[in-house]
Amino acid sequence: MSVLLSCPYCSFSKKLSEKKIPAGAKMAICPRCHQKFPLSRRKKPVDAPQEKSPEMFESSILTPPLDSDAETAGIPWEKRDDLGLLNGIFLTFKNALFQPGALFKARSYPEGFKEPLAFGLLIGGFGDMLAFFWPVLLFSLGVLPFGDSVFRHLNGIWIFLTLMVGIPLAVVLNMIFYSGILHLMLLIVRGGKEGYQSTFRVVAYSQAALAWNIIPFMGNWIATVWKLVIQIIGLHKIHHISYSRVVMAFLLPVFIFFVLIIIAMGPLLVLLF
Repeated sequence: MSVLLSCPYCSFSKKLSEKKIPAGAKMAICPRCHQKFPLSRRKKPVDAPQEKSPEMFESSILTPPLDSDAETAGIPWEKRDDLGLLNGIFLTFKNALFQPGALFKARSYPEGFKEPLAFGLLIGGFGDMLAFFWPVLLFSLGVLPFGDSVFRHLNGIWIFLTLMVGIPLAVVLNMIFYSGILHLMLLIVRGGKEGYQSTFRVVAYSQAALAWNIIPFMGNWIATVWKLVIQIIGLHKIHHISYSRVVMAFLLPVFIFFVLIIIAMGPLLVLLF
């Protein structure tokens, strides 16, 4: 006989064999939102062995087993209260870099921008600081002579302000406006089904790719390409659209740019030819 367990917080439901439920379990943990909720009372079969008195299970908690990875999908960073802060950061960072499809395949996400914004600011800010650190270090060692005009005016105060104020502000503004432009392109190709918040979520968690800035010189190029790949996969998953529509959304600004150039150069071409 099976029992239908339904989470009152996120409406996740799952059928579970009654044999797999401990006799004294009072609570269950939803595998999607990780909220605890009370189990409905059930009658124990007469012939079932009495293992322990019910009082021994007053705080017992049942975690329903899962059949597929889709049911455990989600953002570990947003479950850090259960996973721990460092573990939440590490798992989100690892999944964003190497399993972006799994990171964005949950059926639903919490409302609001706070969580993705916090992760994007934390990891993106760290990555941009690395990108700023290498040129300053190489210039101070005399390895980067062509950077004299740029870095010679940077004293300790300007470096501190750049790291503590300039970079975090730039990361936040970049995520907000870049997500807005990208979502507008998705709407034009009829692909932004889940709203701006979902596009922002993908952009914010794709900031994990900026950690490749730890590699001098080539790190920034690797990070840029890696972040683009994460965003393409993430938008495909979170908006439930084809890869072709996602790619079209990324190429559309390039197409518009070339059209504007041709229009602007039209009178000049007429004069020349």
